[in-house]
Amino acid sequence: MAAASFINYSTSQQQKYSNTITVPHQVRAGYWFSSSGRYSPLTGIDVSLYTHLYYCSVSLDPADSSIALPPPEQVPLLITFSTTLKTGNSSVKTLLSVATDNQQVNELNTAFSAMAGDPARRAAFITSTIEFARAHSFDGLDLAWQFPSSSSDMANLGILLEEWRASISNEAGNSLSALLLTATVYFSDHLFEGPENNLDYPIDSISRNLDWINVLCFGYHKNSMVAEADAALIDKTSHSSTSYSIGSWLDSGVSSGKVVMGIPLYGRSWYLKNKEKNGPGAQVVATGPRQKLSNQSGVMAYFEIEKILKEASSTLVYDNQTVSAYLHNGGLWVSFDSPEVVEEKIKFARNKGLLGYFLYPVSFDNSNHKLSKQALDAWERYHDLETSNEDGRFGEAPSPDETSALDQAPNQSADLSNSLTCFQTINTFVILV
Repeated sequence: MAAASFINYSTSQQQKYSNTITVPHQVRAGYWFSSSGRYSPLTGIDVSLYTHLYYCSVSLDPADSSIALPPPEQVPLLITFSTTLKTGNSSVKTLLSVATDNQQVNELNTAFSAMAGDPARRAAFITSTIEFARAHSFDGLDLAWQFPSSSSDMANLGILLEEWRASISNEAGNSLSALLLTATVYFSDHLFEGPENNLDYPIDSISRNLDWINVLCFGYHKNSMVAEADAALIDKTSHSSTSYSIGSWLDSGVSSGKVVMGIPLYGRSWYLKNKEKNGPGAQVVATGPRQKLSNQSGVMAYFEIEKILKEASSTLVYDNQTVSAYLHNGGLWVSFDSPEVVEEKIKFARNKGLLGYFLYPVSFDNSNHKLSKQALDAWERYHDLETSNEDGRFGEAPSPDETSALDQAPNQSADLSNSLTCFQTINTFVILV
Protein backbone atom coordinates (compact mmCIF):
# COMPACT_ATOMS: atom_id res chain seq x y z
CA MET A 1 0.00 0.00 0.00
CA ALA A 2 1.45 3.32 -1.01
CA ALA A 3 2.34 5.69 1.77
CA ALA A 4 -0.08 8.59 1.98
CA SER A 5 -0.71 11.54 4.24
CA PHE A 6 -4.22 12.52 5.32
CA ILE A 7 -4.21 15.94 6.96
CA ASN A 8 -7.49 17.76 6.37
CA TYR A 9 -10.89 16.09 6.52
CA SER A 10 -14.27 17.43 5.63
CA THR A 11 -17.22 16.58 7.86
CA SER A 12 -18.56 14.17 5.25
CA GLN A 13 -15.23 12.34 5.07
CA GLN A 14 -15.07 12.05 8.85
CA GLN A 15 -18.59 10.67 8.91
CA LYS A 16 -17.70 8.18 6.18
CA TYR A 17 -14.80 6.76 8.17
CA SER A 18 -16.66 6.71 11.49
CA ASN A 19 -19.49 4.78 9.83
CA THR A 20 -17.09 1.89 9.23
CA ILE A 21 -16.76 1.38 12.99
CA THR A 22 -18.91 -1.44 14.31
CA VAL A 23 -18.74 -1.50 18.09
CA PRO A 24 -19.06 -5.06 19.42
CA HIS A 25 -21.77 -6.00 21.88
CA GLN A 26 -19.18 -6.63 24.56
CA VAL A 27 -15.43 -6.85 25.08
CA ARG A 28 -13.88 -9.39 27.43
CA ALA A 29 -10.25 -8.91 26.58
CA GLY A 30 -6.87 -10.03 27.80
CA TYR A 31 -3.30 -8.83 27.22
CA TRP A 32 -0.65 -11.49 26.67
CA PHE A 33 2.92 -10.35 27.33
CA SER A 34 5.40 -11.30 24.63
CA SER A 35 7.89 -12.30 27.34
CA SER A 36 5.41 -14.82 28.77
CA GLY A 37 6.33 -17.51 26.27
CA ARG A 38 9.14 -18.80 28.46
CA TYR A 39 6.71 -19.91 31.20
CA SER A 40 3.18 -19.57 29.79
CA PRO A 41 2.64 -21.06 26.32
CA LEU A 42 -0.11 -19.69 24.11
CA THR A 43 -1.80 -23.05 24.26
CA GLY A 44 -2.24 -22.52 28.01
CA ILE A 45 -4.64 -19.60 27.43
CA ASP A 46 -8.29 -20.56 27.89
CA VAL A 47 -9.55 -18.70 24.83
CA SER A 48 -13.17 -19.43 25.74
CA LEU A 49 -12.90 -16.77 28.47
CA TYR A 50 -12.22 -13.92 26.05
CA THR A 51 -13.71 -12.16 23.05
CA HIS A 52 -10.46 -10.33 22.25
CA LEU A 53 -6.80 -11.05 22.98
CA TYR A 54 -3.92 -8.60 22.60
CA TYR A 55 -0.33 -9.41 21.73
CA CYS A 56 1.60 -7.05 24.00
CA SER A 57 3.66 -5.82 22.36
CA VAL A 58 5.78 -4.61 19.49
CA SER A 59 7.25 -1.14 19.43
CA LEU A 60 8.39 1.57 17.09
CA ASP A 61 11.65 1.79 15.13
CA PRO A 62 12.93 5.32 15.81
CA ALA A 63 14.80 5.33 12.50
CA ASP A 64 11.83 5.09 10.15
CA SER A 65 8.72 4.89 12.41
CA SER A 66 7.84 1.40 11.23
CA ILE A 67 7.05 -1.54 13.51
CA ALA A 68 10.10 -2.85 15.36
CA LEU A 69 10.17 -6.61 15.77
CA PRO A 70 10.75 -8.13 19.23
CA PRO A 71 13.90 -10.13 20.09
CA PRO A 72 14.45 -13.08 17.71
CA GLU A 73 13.32 -15.67 20.24
CA GLN A 74 9.90 -13.99 20.44
CA VAL A 75 9.27 -13.64 16.71
CA PRO A 76 7.87 -17.17 16.13
CA LEU A 77 5.18 -16.61 18.78
CA LEU A 78 4.34 -13.22 17.33
CA ILE A 79 3.73 -14.46 13.81
CA THR A 80 1.71 -17.48 14.99
CA PHE A 81 -0.19 -15.68 17.77
CA SER A 82 -3.46 -15.31 15.90
CA THR A 83 -3.54 -18.68 14.19
CA THR A 84 -2.64 -20.52 17.40
CA LEU A 85 -5.36 -18.86 19.47
CA LYS A 86 -8.02 -19.19 16.80
CA THR A 87 -7.42 -22.91 16.67
CA GLY A 88 -8.97 -23.06 20.14
CA ASN A 89 -11.70 -20.47 19.48
CA SER A 90 -12.31 -19.38 15.91
CA SER A 91 -14.45 -16.45 17.02
CA VAL A 92 -11.82 -14.78 19.22
CA LYS A 93 -10.41 -11.55 17.78
CA THR A 94 -6.70 -10.80 18.06
CA LEU A 95 -5.09 -7.37 18.15
CA LEU A 96 -1.48 -6.25 17.89
CA SER A 97 -0.54 -3.65 20.47
CA VAL A 98 2.12 -1.15 19.43
CA ALA A 99 3.51 0.16 22.70
CA THR A 100 6.19 2.08 24.49
CA ASP A 101 8.75 -0.44 25.72
CA ASN A 102 9.17 -0.13 29.51
CA GLN A 103 12.93 -0.53 29.11
CA GLN A 104 13.20 2.39 26.67
CA VAL A 105 10.49 4.77 27.84
CA ASN A 106 12.27 8.05 27.17
CA GLU A 107 13.71 7.05 23.80
CA LEU A 108 10.51 5.50 22.50
CA ASN A 109 8.17 8.22 23.76
CA THR A 110 10.38 10.62 21.81
CA ALA A 111 10.05 8.33 18.79
CA PHE A 112 6.25 8.21 19.10
CA SER A 113 6.16 11.99 19.43
CA ALA A 114 8.34 12.43 16.34
CA MET A 115 6.20 10.00 14.37
CA ALA A 116 2.89 11.60 15.34
CA GLY A 117 4.19 15.09 14.53
CA ASP A 118 5.46 14.33 11.02
CA PRO A 119 3.11 13.52 8.08
CA ALA A 120 5.61 11.26 6.31
CA ARG A 121 6.44 9.32 9.48
CA ARG A 122 2.75 8.92 10.30
CA ALA A 123 2.13 7.50 6.86
CA ALA A 124 5.05 5.06 7.21
CA PHE A 125 3.84 3.97 10.63
CA ILE A 126 0.25 3.46 9.50
CA THR A 127 1.29 1.50 6.42
CA SER A 128 3.64 -0.69 8.46
CA THR A 129 1.00 -1.55 11.08
CA ILE A 130 -1.74 -2.41 8.60
CA GLU A 131 0.51 -4.55 6.43
CA PHE A 132 1.89 -6.42 9.45
CA ALA A 133 -1.56 -7.06 10.89
CA ARG A 134 -2.85 -8.46 7.61
CA ALA A 135 0.25 -10.58 7.00
CA HIS A 136 -0.09 -12.32 10.36
CA SER A 137 -3.89 -12.64 10.67
CA PHE A 138 -4.47 -10.00 13.35
CA ASP A 139 -7.99 -8.58 13.48
CA GLY A 140 -6.98 -5.20 14.78
CA LEU A 141 -4.39 -2.76 16.06
CA ASP A 142 -3.88 -1.02 19.37
CA LEU A 143 -1.85 2.08 20.17
CA ALA A 144 -0.31 2.03 23.66
CA TRP A 145 1.73 5.23 23.60
CA GLN A 146 2.68 5.66 27.29
CA PHE A 147 2.28 8.55 27.17
CA PRO A 148 1.81 11.67 25.01
CA SER A 149 3.46 14.29 27.20
CA SER A 150 2.56 17.68 25.73
CA SER A 151 -0.34 19.56 24.21
CA SER A 152 1.23 19.18 20.77
CA ASP A 153 1.56 15.41 21.30
CA MET A 154 -2.15 15.21 22.10
CA ALA A 155 -3.09 17.28 19.07
CA ASN A 156 -0.89 15.14 16.82
CA LEU A 157 -2.39 11.99 18.34
CA GLY A 158 -5.78 13.21 17.16
CA ILE A 159 -4.46 13.65 13.62
CA LEU A 160 -2.79 10.23 13.73
CA LEU A 161 -6.06 8.53 14.69
CA GLU A 162 -7.91 10.30 11.86
CA GLU A 163 -5.36 9.17 9.31
CA TRP A 164 -5.13 5.65 10.71
CA ARG A 165 -8.90 5.18 10.55
CA ALA A 166 -9.00 6.53 7.01
CA SER A 167 -6.26 4.15 5.89
CA ILE A 168 -7.92 1.19 7.60
CA SER A 169 -11.21 2.00 5.87
CA ASN A 170 -9.57 2.46 2.47
CA GLU A 171 -7.52 -0.73 2.85
CA ALA A 172 -10.60 -2.78 3.68
CA GLY A 173 -12.55 -1.42 0.73
CA ASN A 174 -15.64 -3.42 -0.12
CA SER A 175 -14.11 -6.88 0.21
CA LEU A 176 -12.46 -7.05 3.65
CA SER A 177 -13.61 -6.51 7.20
CA ALA A 178 -11.95 -3.37 8.48
CA LEU A 179 -9.30 -3.87 11.11
CA LEU A 180 -10.28 -2.91 14.64
CA LEU A 181 -8.53 0.17 16.02
CA THR A 182 -8.18 0.75 19.78
CA ALA A 183 -5.94 2.67 22.15
CA THR A 184 -4.60 1.92 25.62
CA VAL A 185 -4.96 5.10 27.68
CA TYR A 186 -4.81 6.51 31.21
CA PHE A 187 -6.96 9.25 32.75
CA SER A 188 -8.67 11.43 30.13
CA ASP A 189 -7.55 14.72 31.59
CA HIS A 190 -4.14 14.30 33.20
CA LEU A 191 -1.07 12.12 33.49
CA PHE A 192 1.13 11.42 36.46
CA GLU A 193 4.87 12.08 36.50
CA GLY A 194 4.92 14.00 33.23
CA PRO A 195 6.18 17.49 32.38
CA GLU A 196 2.57 18.63 31.94
CA ASN A 197 0.10 17.08 34.37
CA ASN A 198 -3.08 18.62 32.99
CA LEU A 199 -3.40 17.24 29.48
CA ASP A 200 -6.60 16.35 27.68
CA TYR A 201 -6.66 13.46 25.24
CA PRO A 202 -8.17 14.39 21.83
CA ILE A 203 -11.67 13.31 22.80
CA ASP A 204 -13.44 14.09 19.51
CA SER A 205 -10.91 12.17 17.45
CA ILE A 206 -10.98 9.24 19.89
CA SER A 207 -14.78 9.08 19.80
CA ARG A 208 -14.87 9.32 16.02
CA ASN A 209 -12.04 6.99 15.05
CA LEU A 210 -11.53 4.29 17.69
CA ASP A 211 -13.63 1.21 18.19
CA TRP A 212 -12.97 1.53 21.93
CA ILE A 213 -10.39 2.58 24.51
CA ASN A 214 -8.72 0.34 27.07
CA VAL A 215 -8.31 2.33 30.29
CA LEU A 216 -5.31 1.40 32.45
CA CYS A 217 -6.98 1.22 35.87
CA PHE A 218 -3.91 0.28 37.90
CA GLY A 219 -0.37 1.41 38.66
CA TYR A 220 -1.60 4.31 40.77
CA HIS A 221 1.15 4.02 43.38
CA LYS A 222 4.08 2.26 41.76
CA ASN A 223 6.60 4.75 43.15
CA SER A 224 5.02 5.19 46.57
CA MET A 225 7.04 5.11 49.77
CA VAL A 226 4.05 3.97 51.81
CA ALA A 227 1.95 0.83 51.44
CA GLU A 228 -1.04 1.73 49.27
CA ALA A 229 -3.68 0.05 47.15
CA ASP A 230 -2.24 0.04 43.64
CA ALA A 231 -5.58 -0.37 41.86
CA ALA A 232 -8.29 0.73 44.33
CA LEU A 233 -11.80 1.14 42.98
CA ILE A 234 -12.46 4.03 45.38
CA ASP A 235 -10.13 6.59 46.96
CA LYS A 236 -11.82 9.35 48.95
CA THR A 237 -8.61 11.29 49.45
CA SER A 238 -7.25 11.55 45.90
CA HIS A 239 -7.91 10.88 42.23
CA SER A 240 -5.87 7.66 42.35
CA SER A 241 -8.75 5.28 41.77
CA THR A 242 -10.56 3.35 39.09
CA SER A 243 -13.84 5.15 39.77
CA TYR A 244 -12.17 8.48 39.04
CA SER A 245 -10.26 7.15 36.03
CA ILE A 246 -13.37 5.74 34.35
CA GLY A 247 -15.41 8.76 35.39
CA SER A 248 -12.91 11.09 33.75
CA TRP A 249 -13.58 9.45 30.39
CA LEU A 250 -17.35 9.42 30.78
CA ASP A 251 -17.31 13.09 31.80
CA SER A 252 -15.14 13.93 28.80
CA GLY A 253 -17.91 12.88 26.44
CA VAL A 254 -16.66 9.45 25.37
CA SER A 255 -19.60 7.04 25.27
CA SER A 256 -19.64 4.40 28.01
CA GLY A 257 -20.14 1.90 25.19
CA LYS A 258 -16.60 2.68 24.00
CA VAL A 259 -14.90 2.30 27.38
CA VAL A 260 -13.18 -0.94 28.49
CA MET A 261 -11.92 -1.10 32.09
CA GLY A 262 -8.59 -2.68 33.03
CA ILE A 263 -8.21 -5.19 35.86
CA PRO A 264 -4.67 -6.17 36.94
CA LEU A 265 -3.71 -9.80 37.46
CA TYR A 266 -0.57 -8.67 39.28
CA GLY A 267 0.13 -7.18 42.69
CA ARG A 268 2.40 -4.37 43.86
CA SER A 269 4.76 -5.35 46.69
CA TRP A 270 6.88 -3.52 49.27
CA TYR A 271 8.99 -4.26 52.34
CA LEU A 272 7.58 -2.62 55.45
CA LYS A 273 9.70 -0.40 57.68
CA ASN A 274 8.02 -1.95 60.73
CA LYS A 275 6.29 -5.30 60.24
CA GLU A 276 4.00 -4.56 63.19
CA LYS A 277 2.62 -1.53 61.35
CA ASN A 278 1.09 -3.30 58.39
CA GLY A 279 -2.07 -1.38 57.44
CA PRO A 280 -2.56 0.92 54.44
CA GLY A 281 -0.30 3.94 54.75
CA ALA A 282 2.44 2.03 56.59
CA GLN A 283 5.97 3.20 55.86
CA VAL A 284 8.00 1.08 53.44
CA VAL A 285 11.74 0.88 52.84
CA ALA A 286 11.96 -0.81 49.43
CA THR A 287 10.00 -2.48 46.67
CA GLY A 288 9.24 -6.16 47.15
CA PRO A 289 11.39 -9.06 45.93
CA ARG A 290 12.03 -9.86 42.30
CA GLN A 291 9.96 -12.88 41.39
CA LYS A 292 11.34 -15.68 39.23
CA LEU A 293 8.56 -15.65 36.65
CA SER A 294 7.17 -12.12 36.63
CA ASN A 295 10.84 -11.04 36.77
CA GLN A 296 10.28 -7.58 38.24
CA SER A 297 11.06 -6.13 41.64
CA GLY A 298 7.91 -4.94 43.36
CA VAL A 299 5.60 -6.89 41.04
CA MET A 300 3.99 -10.26 41.70
CA ALA A 301 1.79 -12.34 39.44
CA TYR A 302 -1.46 -13.50 41.00
CA PHE A 303 -0.26 -17.10 40.98
CA GLU A 304 2.86 -16.01 42.88
CA ILE A 305 0.70 -14.20 45.42
CA GLU A 306 -1.33 -17.35 45.97
CA LYS A 307 1.83 -19.24 46.88
CA ILE A 308 2.64 -16.68 49.57
CA LEU A 309 -0.93 -16.82 50.88
CA LYS A 310 -0.51 -20.54 51.54
CA GLU A 311 2.12 -19.75 54.16
CA ALA A 312 0.83 -19.82 57.74
CA SER A 313 2.36 -16.42 58.45
CA SER A 314 0.30 -14.69 55.73
CA THR A 315 -2.74 -12.54 56.47
CA LEU A 316 -5.17 -11.49 53.75
CA VAL A 317 -7.31 -8.36 54.20
CA TYR A 318 -10.20 -7.12 52.08
CA ASP A 319 -10.78 -3.37 52.47
CA ASN A 320 -14.39 -2.55 51.64
CA GLN A 321 -13.80 1.21 51.89
CA THR A 322 -11.48 1.29 48.88
CA VAL A 323 -12.53 -2.05 47.34
CA SER A 324 -9.02 -3.42 47.39
CA ALA A 325 -7.13 -6.32 48.96
CA TYR A 326 -3.70 -6.72 50.49
CA LEU A 327 -1.64 -9.29 52.31
CA HIS A 328 1.14 -8.98 54.84
CA ASN A 329 3.64 -11.65 55.72
CA GLY A 330 6.32 -10.54 58.14
CA GLY A 331 7.85 -7.50 56.49
CA LEU A 332 6.28 -8.13 53.07
CA TRP A 333 3.18 -6.17 51.99
CA VAL A 334 1.34 -6.81 48.71
CA SER A 335 -1.60 -4.92 47.18
CA PHE A 336 -3.60 -6.90 44.59
CA ASP A 337 -7.04 -7.65 43.19
CA SER A 338 -8.58 -10.64 44.96
CA PRO A 339 -11.66 -12.46 43.62
CA GLU A 340 -13.78 -10.21 45.85
CA VAL A 341 -12.26 -7.10 44.29
CA VAL A 342 -12.74 -8.42 40.75
CA GLU A 343 -16.40 -9.10 41.53
CA GLU A 344 -16.99 -5.54 42.72
CA LYS A 345 -15.12 -4.00 39.80
CA ILE A 346 -17.18 -5.93 37.27
CA LYS A 347 -20.34 -4.83 39.06
CA PHE A 348 -19.08 -1.23 38.81
CA ALA A 349 -18.41 -1.66 35.06
CA ARG A 350 -21.90 -3.02 34.49
CA ASN A 351 -23.40 -0.24 36.59
CA LYS A 352 -21.68 2.35 34.40
CA GLY A 353 -22.77 0.64 31.17
CA LEU A 354 -19.19 0.01 30.00
CA LEU A 355 -18.43 -1.99 26.88
CA GLY A 356 -16.33 -4.47 28.85
CA TYR A 357 -13.13 -5.19 30.71
CA PHE A 358 -9.62 -6.41 30.03
CA LEU A 359 -7.26 -8.48 32.18
CA TYR A 360 -3.59 -7.55 32.37
CA PRO A 361 -1.77 -9.82 31.73
CA VAL A 362 -3.60 -13.12 31.25
CA SER A 363 -0.47 -15.20 31.91
CA PHE A 364 -0.36 -13.94 35.52
CA ASP A 365 -3.56 -15.75 36.52
CA ASN A 366 -3.27 -19.11 38.26
CA SER A 367 -3.37 -22.42 36.39
CA ASN A 368 -7.12 -22.69 36.95
CA HIS A 369 -7.75 -19.19 35.54
CA LYS A 370 -9.40 -18.20 38.82
CA LEU A 371 -9.62 -14.43 38.35
CA SER A 372 -10.43 -14.71 34.66
CA LYS A 373 -13.35 -17.00 35.46
CA GLN A 374 -14.46 -14.76 38.31
CA ALA A 375 -14.60 -11.77 35.96
CA LEU A 376 -16.53 -13.64 33.28
CA ASP A 377 -18.99 -15.07 35.79
CA ALA A 378 -19.66 -11.67 37.35
CA TRP A 379 -19.97 -10.03 33.92
CA GLU A 380 -22.69 -12.49 32.93
CA ARG A 381 -24.52 -12.34 36.27
CA TYR A 382 -24.70 -8.55 36.28
CA HIS A 383 -25.89 -8.40 32.69
CA ASP A 384 -29.20 -6.76 33.62
CA LEU A 385 -27.84 -4.40 36.26
CA GLU A 386 -29.47 -1.01 35.83
CA THR A 387 -27.03 1.54 34.49
CA SER A 388 -26.64 4.59 36.69
CA ASN A 389 -24.26 7.50 37.10
CA GLU A 390 -25.75 8.38 40.45
CA ASP A 391 -24.64 5.36 42.46
CA GLY A 392 -22.88 6.89 45.46
CA ARG A 393 -21.12 3.64 46.39
CA PHE A 394 -19.25 3.74 43.11
CA GLY A 395 -19.13 7.49 42.69
CA GLU A 396 -15.95 9.16 41.51
CA ALA A 397 -13.46 10.23 44.11
CA PRO A 398 -13.96 13.87 45.10
CA SER A 399 -11.39 16.51 44.29
CA PRO A 400 -8.55 16.62 46.83
CA ASP A 401 -9.69 20.01 48.16
CA GLU A 402 -13.08 18.51 49.05
CA THR A 403 -11.75 15.75 51.26
CA SER A 404 -11.47 17.83 54.42
CA ALA A 405 -15.20 17.55 54.90
CA LEU A 406 -15.29 13.79 54.51
CA ASP A 407 -15.81 11.49 57.40
CA GLN A 408 -12.45 9.76 57.68
CA ALA A 409 -13.77 6.73 59.53
CA PRO A 410 -11.37 3.80 60.02
CA ASN A 411 -11.42 1.16 57.31
CA GLN A 412 -13.94 -1.54 57.94
CA SER A 413 -11.67 -4.32 56.78
CA ALA A 414 -12.49 -7.98 56.91
CA ASP A 415 -9.58 -10.06 58.18
CA LEU A 416 -9.43 -13.15 56.01
CA SER A 417 -6.32 -14.59 57.59
CA ASN A 418 -4.78 -17.56 55.79
CA SER A 419 -7.85 -17.96 53.58
CA LEU A 420 -7.57 -18.82 49.91
CA THR A 421 -11.24 -19.63 49.46
CA CYS A 422 -13.06 -17.39 47.00
CA PHE A 423 -16.11 -15.78 48.59
CA GLN A 424 -19.41 -17.32 47.57
CA THR A 425 -20.87 -15.92 44.37
CA ILE A 426 -24.56 -15.22 43.95
CA ASN A 427 -25.23 -18.10 41.60
CA THR A 428 -22.67 -20.24 39.80
CA PHE A 429 -19.78 -19.58 38.14
CA VAL A 430 -13.73 -13.26 33.89
CA ILE A 431 2.65 -2.40 31.60
CA LEU A 432 1.95 -0.71 33.23
CA VAL A 433 3.33 -2.68 35.87
